[in-house]
Amino acid sequence: HMDNGRDSLDFITIYCLRLLWDEIYANWEQIAVDAGLTVTEEQTLLAIGFARGSTVTDVAQILQRDKGTISKSVYSLECQGLVTRETGEDRRYSCFNLTEKGEKVRQEVAQKHLSGRGLAFAEGFLKLPEEERHAFTRTAFKLTRHVYGDDYIRFIQQTMNLPKDTSDLINQLLEETEK
Repeated sequence: HMDNGRDSLDFITIYCLRLLWDEIYANWEQIAVDAGLTVTEEQTLLAIGFARGSTVTDVAQILQRDKGTISKSVYSLECQGLVTRETGEDRRYSCFNLTEKGEKVRQEVAQKHLSGRGLAFAEGFLKLPEEERHAFTRTAFKLTRHVYGDDYIRFIQQTMNLPKDTSDLINQLLEETEK
């Protein structure tokens, strides 16, 4: 029983987020399947593409998944010829990079995510005015920062080979969302 406007606002927000997540996940799954991958394999491929020379531990931390799941995903990507394994200086750890084929698949799936074609959430998001997209991103970033903390944000910035404009935007969002 909701007895004030705040309860209604919170309920509608949570319900909308759940519906949007279902849409986002279904789209993500379709893009992955079209590329011959699972969602976890696709996310692992994207993470390795942005964090070249990363370890299973790095990828697990980036994606906030357990190391066993990521290890299986990396092994599958390796078997498909999308990822190479190089033993690091510490022989207990291997570093991973994309093969030429892996980079091609990464670019294809990334482009599908960014184009929004046939993806209802992405199409809707891309139709929003720039200021609404920025406000939504700022709010999502603020919530992510609250849940995962500043150490996670700094880890992402240091580990991932982000384009300069992406890194600049993260710095801007850090300033705009001070706790």
